Amino acid sequence: MDIQVNRHQLERVVIKWLNQHYGNLTPKKHTNVPYTIFFVNNKNEIIMEYDYILRHRKDILIDNDRIWSKLHSIFHLKYLEVQSIINVWLKETYGLDDDVTPLKNNWGFDDITDWEN
Repeated sequence: MDIQVNRHQLERVVIKWLNQHYGNLTPKKHTNVPYTIFFVNNKNEIIMEYDYILRHRKDILIDNDRIWSKLHSIFHLKYLEVQSIINVWLKETYGLDDDVTPLKNNWGFDDITDWEN
């Protein structure tokens, strides 16, 4: 069976998937990295790293293994499509600005255990 969906329908399905799996991340800060917000899961694993002031643009690094590559393989999305949908999701779910640029993080994140309160 061949199912046809338009771009908006696909975007909503992907955002629903993102919310089911990563819609409850907790923003945390660390003293040594004052201009970065880390979004962590319930195991304190960093899923996203939002550098909101140090660069000439606002970048948010997205975990490749947990999010980016899954959107690519499950939904057959290209890089710019993943980037666009993640941008909408970040605005809707986490209240981030439109000018945030989601970037794929292939290198992983450092383990941080001593978060600010």
